[in-house]
Amino acid sequence: MAITVPHEIIEYILDNLHSEKAILSNCALVQKSWAISAQRGLFQHITLKFPNTYHEDFDELATAYNERNEQLIQTFDRKPFLMVCVRTLELKQFGQIVPGNFVHRKEMLFTSTTQLIKRLHNLKSLLFFQGRWDLLSLELQEALMHLFNQPSLTRVTLSFFSILSLQNLASLLSQATNLQVLKLHFPHCYDWGCPTTPPIDHPSRSIRLDQSLCVRSRNIRAKFVTWFQHDSCPFEIRELRSLELDVIKPPNDAEFASMLRYTGGHLQDLILHGPFDDQPSGLLHIGLFHDLRNLVMLNALQRAALTPVPWILSFFRPSQETERETSSLRQLTISLFIDDVDIHGTHQWDAWTAVDVLFTEHQFMSLETVKIELLGQLLLVLREIKDILIGKMPILNGTGKLEVEIPNEGESNMKKIKAIILS
Repeated sequence: MAITVPHEIIEYILDNLHSEKAILSNCALVQKSWAISAQRGLFQHITLKFPNTYHEDFDELATAYNERNEQLIQTFDRKPFLMVCVRTLELKQFGQIVPGNFVHRKEMLFTSTTQLIKRLHNLKSLLFFQGRWDLLSLELQEALMHLFNQPSLTRVTLSFFSILSLQNLASLLSQATNLQVLKLHFPHCYDWGCPTTPPIDHPSRSIRLDQSLCVRSRNIRAKFVTWFQHDSCPFEIRELRSLELDVIKPPNDAEFASMLRYTGGHLQDLILHGPFDDQPSGLLHIGLFHDLRNLVMLNALQRAALTPVPWILSFFRPSQETERETSSLRQLTISLFIDDVDIHGTHQWDAWTAVDVLFTEHQFMSLETVKIELLGQLLLVLREIKDILIGKMPILNGTGKLEVEIPNEGESNMKKIKAIILS
């Protein structure tokens, strides 16, 4: 007996296959009723990658890039409804210096990219990876500014993105008036001077950035961190739900703690990048956050003579700045990178006993899970360390709250099994 699946379910399935281009292409040919949904998935995410200017076949790569863009432009002009289907645009490697003998090619590439971008009117997410704003043509800059101005744009990611000044970066980002998620991965400004006035037509705190903010950079200037609290900043981040930052070391850790205090009122998820190898200053602690539910500590470093435990204890030590007797934290995840350890010197793990005792205190009664992910060593070594670490934390382990994991351990086992079968 044939089973008929409602068309609404078919559409839902096709909408969630946007990363499976080959499958969607086949689905578009099954029957007419599937075609529009499949086509919508095919065009949901577009990636434009600038050809490698130092590749020996750069001329051929540039020609292929332009031809692909021309095909997309013709498709959009022939079927205008597909332009609205594009929700994510990813731009890669638009920060390359083009050799003098290929300058004409560069202009053609920029023109092709500009013509395509001008046809996008319903963008939700914009990703810019390895870009230099000052190397783009004025026409391409204007087309990108038009994308930032689209009311539908709510997510922006800039990775290894260079721009002349923090003032220019602020001006660019402030065009996205409905921005909810902002990710800045290792941004670079030649001038980090903090803007003293809000961007034109975008008053202070006029953009409610309330979902997620990520600022990654080990050497980021303190002025950039404090800019989000400055009167000139167009973003309101005091209702932020998720924050991801690299921990800033002295002497700028005071500015870092000030920002966390500023955003801590409604923060539920916090991701901190270590290695947490310095002696803690005590400025950063759980008392800065009222509603924190999930804390992730990445790149925590464990060596024979170094452990992140003092940093952890300092962070969770009860603070005089809060009158709350209990923490709202439910899950703590620590990504522990193991380096230069003596597997037989179990004393180097003794400090973790203090962590075990700490989380038995009444203040952390809401804590449900302490997950420790072990990285950086051979699988057999990590398994032995896993047993040692569990042995140092008997109380948490006894309550069922402790989870010590080796990521991809199952995948490693499967590779071994496949190797045995093939041999």
